[in-house]
Amino acid sequence: MVFDWDDAWDGHDALPRLHQLREIRNDFRCTLFTVPGRCTPEWCEAVPDWVELAVHGWLHETNYECSQWTRDDLGRVLDSPIVQSYFVAGFKAPGWQISDACYAELADRDWWVADQHLEDGRRPQSLRTYFYEDGGWHGHIDNVCGNGIEETWETVVRLVEGAEEFRWCSQAAR
Repeated sequence: MVFDWDDAWDGHDALPRLHQLREIRNDFRCTLFTVPGRCTPEWCEAVPDWVELAVHGWLHETNYECSQWTRDDLGRVLDSPIVQSYFVAGFKAPGWQISDACYAELADRDWWVADQHLEDGRRPQSLRTYFYEDGGWHGHIDNVCGNGIEETWETVVRLVEGAEEFRWCSQAAR
């Protein structure tokens, strides 16, 4: 089972809840789509090794942050010291709004992207892709959009208890 949550950064990470899931199953692991422009190295270093950090925009001030990005825009994010030091080679655009230039840059760098099947005809076939729609759990850290970790806690606990195994998004990308 793959669990992923969006919108993580310093002080906005639900780590106490994730630690509770780890207590339920000591093999639990998850991916946090993390906003690197809002992170400090100290926070990244404090994230446990059973949590992988994948890039989720830069500041995520809107859901359209990456919709018009050029290859250079994305390159600056991917080459930033914080991303190079603490993040896996995975990317998800805020609001799923991603430009064709981002797809091309990710493919050229051999990164993977979290995406939806509705973009299957647009995304380069060579780009490894993680689809939560294919059986994973996708949520948000914040609890205002209807699928935050608190609103879905009982469901998440049941899924963790019943999972055969846990994988990161990076392991599920194909």
